[in-house]
Amino acid sequence: MKRTVMLVDDQIVYRKAMITLLNKLGEVEIIAEASNGQEFLEKLDGLPSKPDIIFIDIEMPQMNGIEATAKAIAKYPDLLIIGLSIYDYEKYIDELIAAGAKGYLLKLSDNTQIFKTILQYPGAEIFFSKEIEVRQQKSEGEQAKTILVVDDFEANTYIIGHTLNNAGYNVIKAHSGEEALEFFKTSSIDLVVTDYKMPKMDGIELISRIKLIKGCENIPILLLTSETAEEKKKRAREVGVTGWIQKPFELKRFLDTVKKAIR
Repeated sequence: MKRTVMLVDDQIVYRKAMITLLNKLGEVEIIAEASNGQEFLEKLDGLPSKPDIIFIDIEMPQMNGIEATAKAIAKYPDLLIIGLSIYDYEKYIDELIAAGAKGYLLKLSDNTQIFKTILQYPGAEIFFSKEIEVRQQKSEGEQAKTILVVDDFEANTYIIGHTLNNAGYNVIKAHSGEEALEFFKTSSIDLVVTDYKMPKMDGIELISRIKLIKGCENIPILLLTSETAEEKKKRAREVGVTGWIQKPFELKRFLDTVKKAIR
């Protein structure tokens, strides 16, 4: 799938280097470029359709990338913006992510694999260069919790798994109910996140069978679904589901639900 991209950087040399690299990694169309935050906002408003991905520099004249990101996200909440900088400053990282960006990459790092992932799975959150220490959502010395993610659609397990990994959890992925049950023979699992609609064994049946496993009677299980029928929600509660997450879901709300369920 061809991805439309907008590049925002005051250094034209770096923009050219980015164009060369991105074209090597996937099908990419650069639909706009800007050299500062103000120009970025003006050009963004004028585009007939918004880009799939925006790469934006942090330190730029007139308006920096953090301020520009905040203003762009306030107007267009669904934008996918990735920050770029030569500086590994915690303040920059925290402020950019708080502004609504979905990642922070260091220009001097080898980000080739990360760029590939962004182009393939732009919905996966959040992207950091490997040198950046992600602030984990666990106390110092606390053992990371293990979450089993079950979905027959591989892109979904990737996106959810990537999100949970970045939040500090260990993640096991399964693409069917049968495969998920096998992991209970060899792994200690603290939480299950499963899709509702799956072939052969749906999420409801999987939950029922997990609850029959010795020692797993009280394991928390979150059900991901686009279903809205009340009778199906009732059936999920009857088999022991801990929480019901409606698709599409917002990342922070999803992580808050996970954190609450896994305590």
